[in-house]
Amino acid sequence: MADAGMVERTYCAVHPDRETELRCNKCGRLMCADCAVSTPVGYRCRECVRGIRQKFYNAEPGDYLRVALVCAAACGIATGIVGIVRIPLLFLLLLGLPLGGATAELTVRALNKRRGEHIDRTAAAGAAVGGLIGALAPIFVQYNQIASQAAARGVAVPPLTLDVLVQALLRDWTTLIFIALVTAAIYGRYRMRA
Repeated sequence: MADAGMVERTYCAVHPDRETELRCNKCGRLMCADCAVSTPVGYRCRECVRGIRQKFYNAEPGDYLRVALVCAAACGIATGIVGIVRIPLLFLLLLGLPLGGATAELTVRALNKRRGEHIDRTAAAGAAVGGLIGALAPIFVQYNQIASQAAARGVAVPPLTLDVLVQALLRDWTTLIFIALVTAAIYGRYRMRA
């Protein structure tokens, strides 16, 4: 017979060496402070939280690639046009956010509104990479024009190095601001859905 003053010791289901009285409010599983996940409805174990996320996030593996490619293409094309046409900063500020929002909305609809846990970051990364590639396009065009003119005169032109490309990108800070605006708008649109 157990002593009335004796309390039964309970231990975490994952860490059996840790004493605890905390239970998941969904399944009742014992958990230590490291295993507990704070949710708006109380503490839950990681397994219950993972199960809820799996129901909520229904994106297919190919969806991440599609989102990254569409965002990269849209931002890359827009940035290339911006670099060639040399649009003033004020118009870039006015164009960046709507273009990013429209691109994100296009990808959301293309995925039939499926959600992915890290799809917001994937879309933003795709836009940033595409934007940087698009920003490099005018630099390559300008370099090729200079090189062909120099070759016609018989003058040697130094090769286009990574250092020169980075310096050219940093000098064109208005285009970098545009890329940042588009990327932020895409990321923000996806975060609104989360």
